[in-house]
Amino acid sequence: MVETVAIGKLELGMPPRIAVPLTDAELVAHGREALRWADVIELRVDLFDQLEPSNVADIARQSRALAPTLMTVRHTAQGGGAALRDSERLAIIEASIDTIDAIDIELKSEIRDTVLDLARGITTIASHHDFATTPPSDELDEMVEESVASGATITKIAATANTNEDSNRLLDLLRRHRERPMIVIAMGPHGAASRVFFPLCGSLLTYGFLNASVAPGQLSIQDLRTELERYCPERRPSRENPNS
Repeated sequence: MVETVAIGKLELGMPPRIAVPLTDAELVAHGREALRWADVIELRVDLFDQLEPSNVADIARQSRALAPTLMTVRHTAQGGGAALRDSERLAIIEASIDTIDAIDIELKSEIRDTVLDLARGITTIASHHDFATTPPSDELDEMVEESVASGATITKIAATANTNEDSNRLLDLLRRHRERPMIVIAMGPHGAASRVFFPLCGSLLTYGFLNASVAPGQLSIQDLRTELERYCPERRPSRENPNS
């Protein structure tokens, strides 16, 4: 049994929860619109127009007033948009840590442990993204063990599925570690279905885009919500709350 994990007051698990990655401009212009479809805002700070720590903290406060907020300042080696030094990423995180509900930091980052220490009291995600392949099962298991040892709340592994076998290997990873809080995603065309079906098998969060995809195979939040409602009755609008 996986322990109960939440982002803010929102429990993750069933029904599957949807996160929408937003930039600062998107948050201001379309934040409320996005929440017609999504449950969690992921602030992709590495894609922001304005990267000053005080601006990021202000955007985070606005976001948190709308919905549970996860912040990510992704390193370029893991798909980030801005070539920020670790010291710059830390300055941003330190300025915003009291204004967010969760933080994502790369599993292999040199600042991982510092960030996890700063984030005591909120939900933490140790993530790894592979945009070329799906690693062998033993390497995937080692990543999970490293994440657990680090003290991160959730392990996130997103790998590129070049074949259906790759997708199956990632699903097996999710099943093997079903007692641990996990987010597992198969990226690319062969993995598109994972964004709908892995959450039904225990992956705690799935990500959909508002205006443009930020990862290979990512679905729009509208399409993602529609498909989840198709296969998960708990995600269908109730008569009492048509926007649920």
